[in-house]
Amino acid sequence: MKKLITFTLLLIFTSIAAQENDSLNLANCRQQTIQKYPLNNDFKHNYKVNELKIQNIKTIYLPVLNLTGQIYHVADVPHYISSNPMLEIPLIGQEQYKVMLEARQVIYDGGLIKRQKAVEESSLQVNNQSIKTKLYSLNEQVNEIFFLILIFQEQQKLLKLTQQTLDKQLKLVISGVKNGVLLPGDADVLKAEILKLEQSITELNAGKKNGLEILSILMDTTLTKEVNLIIPGLQNPKDEHNINRPEHKLMQYQQNNLENISQLNGVKRFPYLGAFGSFGYGYPGMNMLDDNAAIIYTVGINLNWNIWDWSKNKREKQIFSVQQDMINTQRKVFDKNLDIALSKEKNDIDKLSELLINDEKIIVLQERISRTKASQFKNGVITSTDYIREFNAETMSKVKRTLHELQRLQAIVKYNTLKGNLVNE
Repeated sequence: MKKLITFTLLLIFTSIAAQENDSLNLANCRQQTIQKYPLNNDFKHNYKVNELKIQNIKTIYLPVLNLTGQIYHVADVPHYISSNPMLEIPLIGQEQYKVMLEARQVIYDGGLIKRQKAVEESSLQVNNQSIKTKLYSLNEQVNEIFFLILIFQEQQKLLKLTQQTLDKQLKLVISGVKNGVLLPGDADVLKAEILKLEQSITELNAGKKNGLEILSILMDTTLTKEVNLIIPGLQNPKDEHNINRPEHKLMQYQQNNLENISQLNGVKRFPYLGAFGSFGYGYPGMNMLDDNAAIIYTVGINLNWNIWDWSKNKREKQIFSVQQDMINTQRKVFDKNLDIALSKEKNDIDKLSELLINDEKIIVLQERISRTKASQFKNGVITSTDYIREFNAETMSKVKRTLHELQRLQAIVKYNTLKGNLVNE
């Protein structure tokens, strides 16, 4: 008995899981599309490049070692010819050589390394945000294909219900023909209409299948035609000015990066203090009057200070200021185009909301007319052609209502996407 209960529960849970897997909402489609998109790999590439660049910058604090060697011939060497044997000076050979190990160590860089790190970090922000901006554009692509499939799906469901209604009506007509109340031609008219509906359903099914194939590619998965897309439950958006577009953050990061580069160029003019030393062996040694090879070494401190750069740094600051103004202009252009797009979507939402109100009124009237015509047709007062005409009018009114409702939802989703506020439904 316990095994039977366990097996039954397992079947129930499996059935529920299967039903959940057969349903798909817009938020899941967008999330999986972005997660599976190959461009995501560039995030780790950017971090790796940034890490390597920072490591290279840190090596500036480490001593620089250079090993050099020279063998050379000089045209002449210092010499002095004296008639006094007591003042005889050794003559150095013209073939000379030197092997040296040189070392340099930074003592003070004026903040150069710190500013270089800041530039690399801000560049990393720009590169990563640029990827996020490109990924965000995928949301619009998913929105379009999702609602295209949804329109095919919902119209297909509506036509199947319509077909069921006609199938029931056909059974009544066949019964009426047998009883001599209706003509055989009335049944043929209904059969022909049912076949037309089947053709329309087939076309809608093909449209949904094609859409699902595209969505499968975007999501990097396999979606069958049995998948049911869930209609988002959304209300008309409020007129709020909270814009959260990734492009805004990207342009802010670009300005920060320009500011860091400007500061980096500024510290390049600061004093630079370092220590140096060299140790080696060569001929001649440090004593030019000694005709023997000897150990050679030097130690010291060096100071570099670019006290005059002919206003180069000043002009570079002006360049960065102009570039920042260009970014501000880009933001204004972006915001203006965004306002235009938002205004269009808001007007479409208002228009479709009004159309839906009339759709409901039309459907109520058409259903009333269809019921009257169905009764008249059943009693042989009108022909099947007259009945089908009104029945098709009712069907078309319902199709329009479905289309307008999905278009309204699509406009709401697009409006929110334009503002950067994705709906999690």
